[in-house]
Amino acid sequence: MIALLSGIEAKPDFEINMVEFEKDDDSNGHIDFMTSVANLRARNYKIKEAPRHQVKLIAGKIIPAIATTTAMVVGACGLELYKFILGKDVAKFRNSFMNLALPLWVFSEPLPPIVNKDVEMDPILFCPVKAYPEDWTSW
Repeated sequence: MIALLSGIEAKPDFEINMVEFEKDDDSNGHIDFMTSVANLRARNYKIKEAPRHQVKLIAGKIIPAIATTTAMVVGACGLELYKFILGKDVAKFRNSFMNLALPLWVFSEPLPPIVNKDVEMDPILFCPVKAYPEDWTSW
C-alpha cells in the first residue's frame, strides 16, 4: 500500500472549489451523499438506517441549529473582546455557559487557573507527576 501511495505524484494544477450546501436541489446529489454516508455509519454501528426523506428532514434542522449556536458563541466572545479592548478590570470578565435547548444563559466570574505542582502520587494517573516549569498554569 505504501508503494502504491508513494507512486502518486502531486498535480501542480490541483484546485479546491467551495460547494454551497443546498438540500432542496436534488440535482447536486448532496442529500444522496449524506443518506449513503449516514446509512454506512448505521450499518457499521448496527443501528437503524434512515430513508432519504428522513435524512433530508434532519439536514434541514441541523443547518439552522449550527448557525444559531455559532451566533451565540460569537456574540458572547465578542462581548468579552470589547471588555479586553477597552481595558476593563479582570473582575468584569465572565465565563459563559449556554444551553440553547432550554434556553439557558449563565454568566459567571471566572475561577483562577489551576496551579500544577509536583506530586509523589497522582490519584488519577497512579504515578508521580513532575510539573515543568514549576507551578505552571494553563494561562
